[in-house]
Amino acid sequence: MPLALIADTHGRLPDTLLRRLGGSERILHLGDLGPSRLLLELEGLAPTLAVGGNVDPSGHSELPPERRLSVAGLPLHLRHHPWSEAEIDPAAEAVYLHGHTHVPRLARLGRALLICPGAVHGPRDGHPAAMGLLEIGPELVHCVLVALADGRVLAQGAWPRA
Repeated sequence: MPLALIADTHGRLPDTLLRRLGGSERILHLGDLGPSRLLLELEGLAPTLAVGGNVDPSGHSELPPERRLSVAGLPLHLRHHPWSEAEIDPAAEAVYLHGHTHVPRLARLGRALLICPGAVHGPRDGHPAAMGLLEIGPELVHCVLVALADGRVLAQGAWPRA
């Protein structure tokens, strides 16, 4: 089952998002959540991990500024603000996830992946409201970024595991 990647909900969980989150193994929220009660709503769909964004209250224990976890042996690094290329080790297999820009992004930097799922609310630069789905298998990592309204694929890629 995929990991659902969302960011920049700004207090809104539209029905189109909630429908697309069904069947997710876990939800990763990359900041600018809005009221913390939304975490409970997301938890009702799948286990949820979130990081705080620049509009979230600081010091909230459920919204740390960064999280690091491992899924199927693959390190995942989560935060709201984008990772700079200087912070990413292109020789290490890892996934760097962020929100904040409101623009979907899927890039490979050496063996590392850089992903921004776009924004649920307030997308920028002509992009639609979006989310991502990340599947991590023993031999392959697959990510797809989709428009919330119609499921249109905005970007996708698959990479072999080392």
